Amino acid sequence: MSKYLRPLWIFIGGNFLLLILWLFLPAIGIAGDTLAAATTDKASTFWGWSWVSNSVKLLVVIPGELLVLYMAARAFLSDRD
Repeated sequence: MSKYLRPLWIFIGGNFLLLILWLFLPAIGIAGDTLAAATTDKASTFWGWSWVSNSVKLLVVIPGELLVLYMAARAFLSDRD
């Protein structure tokens, strides 16, 4: 029975870790703001740099959630007989 519940536990555990990461999002946002302020002279050189430097929190949370979903799907598909 536990092999059938493994994807659920991976999903719950991964999202719990993302909730813990959520506590550090203000610090990540400050680091992103510092990055944006430190690279204002280079922003015109690289297309989309102002978006990237202002979206650091998004670029941390979305790949984390995609990793959790990938691991849960992989565990789900590996249990099929």
